[in-house]
Amino acid sequence: MALAYWTLHYGKRIAETFTVHNFGHATMPVFNLFKNCAYYWGFAAFVSYFVNHPLFTAPPLAQSAAALALALACQAGNLRSHVLLARLRAPGEKGYKIPRGFLFDYVTCANYTFETAGWLLFGIATQTAAALAFIAAGAFQMSVWALQKHRRLQRQFDGKDGRPKYPRRWVMLPPFF
Repeated sequence: MALAYWTLHYGKRIAETFTVHNFGHATMPVFNLFKNCAYYWGFAAFVSYFVNHPLFTAPPLAQSAAALALALACQAGNLRSHVLLARLRAPGEKGYKIPRGFLFDYVTCANYTFETAGWLLFGIATQTAAALAFIAAGAFQMSVWALQKHRRLQRQFDGKDGRPKYPRRWVMLPPFF
């Protein structure tokens, strides 16, 4: 089940790359591509070593199944968040808009909220320190990006000179952050 979840997640991610995301320097510097690949491939090896180790003691099947089912729901929420973000601007349109709808009415980076929750549930499903290290590293990096985005949106939408005021929202992980 862990392998299936991991594979479905990255299959979704590859499909999003070709159908949803429009990468540019402002959103994804080229260096991040190499950093992301090292992160994902390195942790894939690290997590799979422990999940597939002969001495691995799997948690109860019901726990793993329930956690991974909820994690799949988080991946669906992540996909929906990415689609909403991609539709903020018409092709060729410049500037930013305030994301609205779905979880974006409460959280600046709903996509990171769903991503973090999904991988936390993966950690619960596998009960490995490697999976928890993976999510800790990922959540840290996403929190850095989320805080940068949140602050940028607050500066851009300051309520002055006819600009809308950015609504009060959690950055990424309500009620903590």
